[in-house]
Amino acid sequence: MEDLKPSIPRTPAQAVLRIVSIFMALMGALVLLGGVVVLATDGEVGLASGDLWAIATFGVIILVVAGLLILTAALGLVASNNSARVGPYRFLCYLVGLVVLVAIVWGWGLGTFILFNPIVLTTTIVYVLICSSLADRVKEEHDKGVTGETFLRSRHQRVLHLLSDVIILKGVLTAAVAGVLIAALLVYGEGQRVEISGVSITVTGAAFAILAISAVAAAIDLLVGCLGIWGSNRPEKIRPFLVLSSIALAIDAVQVALSVYRHGLFGPSFDLVFDLLFMMGCTYLAFRIMGQPLPDELAAAHGHAAAAGPAPADAPARDPQKEGDR
Repeated sequence: MEDLKPSIPRTPAQAVLRIVSIFMALMGALVLLGGVVVLATDGEVGLASGDLWAIATFGVIILVVAGLLILTAALGLVASNNSARVGPYRFLCYLVGLVVLVAIVWGWGLGTFILFNPIVLTTTIVYVLICSSLADRVKEEHDKGVTGETFLRSRHQRVLHLLSDVIILKGVLTAAVAGVLIAALLVYGEGQRVEISGVSITVTGAAFAILAISAVAAAIDLLVGCLGIWGSNRPEKIRPFLVLSSIALAIDAVQVALSVYRHGLFGPSFDLVFDLLFMMGCTYLAFRIMGQPLPDELAAAHGHAAAAGPAPADAPARDPQKEGDR
């Protein structure tokens, strides 16, 4: 297998930081697109038409938020690849956390408890509970000299690793949305009608049940994504992911077949067809990875170590002359 390439060594904390940073980069890109739309449509997206000051102010605020998310993502990705450069990311996370704390205290002083505001709550969870904790963990590991493993991955392993990141991102996004909505709805009483980001929701047991199901689906996505990454790094551990992806593929296939039977060829929704194709690709990759040689065999064939680490004390010294003759 000539496509064998070593991965960047990351500790578990750096791997999680990478996922979180990719998620924040996507969110920043979406917010940036929203800001551009606000400025370009001249008030046709819900703002008072003709009030250029309000449009510009709202659009600039969105652009600033997008810039903060993208900057956080960029610094996080740098730290996920090199723990020695976690300082700027850690400083930014603590700075945002401090600003949120000041805003909460300021609102409290005005007689308003804004912690359960969806934007404030989301920012607090992301920057204070997640990003700052990850930054502290990465710095602690760097100070202790903890390093991650380097895995030799084939082309199929690298693609599956990327798709597993997508599955985890989907789970993180679903969990974040469900968590924020549940927290926001808990503030209101039974039967109250709430409008969140332009969507009207009635606080009922059914609404909480739907959000709970979404939270369970997010947990399943996180499990499947983690198993995919585990199997993409260690081909001998790919079987659990192959089993789960095969089950998900079978469920999607049945749903598509039933939709076609009931509503015709164009009956299945786009997201259902996309999920079917996505899981088909994941299952195919897992099947190919399961059939490829084990890491030790690949390493022996290519003259690499399966996982980078300190050389054992009794390891023979490398001969530079022989290295040059290869």
